[in-house]
Amino acid sequence: MGNNSAMQWLVPAFVAVTAAAGAYLLGKSATTDRTAGKKNKKAFLLVITHKYKTIRDRDLFISLFEPLAKYVVHHEPETLAYELSVSDKNPLEIIIFERYTSQAALTEVHQQSAPFKKFKKAWAEANLEYENKTGESYIEKDLGYM
Repeated sequence: MGNNSAMQWLVPAFVAVTAAAGAYLLGKSATTDRTAGKKNKKAFLLVITHKYKTIRDRDLFISLFEPLAKYVVHHEPETLAYELSVSDKNPLEIIIFERYTSQAALTEVHQQSAPFKKFKKAWAEANLEYENKTGESYIEKDLGYM
């Protein structure tokens, strides 16, 4: 009986200590150096913003963009990030953040793909109305992490 009561507190204590140690080690590794092993120095970025006149136009653009985004995820390994986001302050505004290993990955691979060309054609034919549209490119300075 004495052995059984010792086990009643020993097992939960062991689990608690193990969980605490694991959490400590995970937290320590996550905060040590987020840039360690960064493989894509000087990545090329494209940041696009659109402000639509109507939610319908915004939603139509998103529906045209979705198949392209799915293609990029599965077929463009040199595309490091490809994400469309809707503003939390104005639902008519979107931003598309594109990150590539190089400018050539954008111009010679992504923009030459059949799905991209199909998207561009469908987008032009949709005649969407904008209040504003911008597109800017950047080269990372490798001062932080992504």
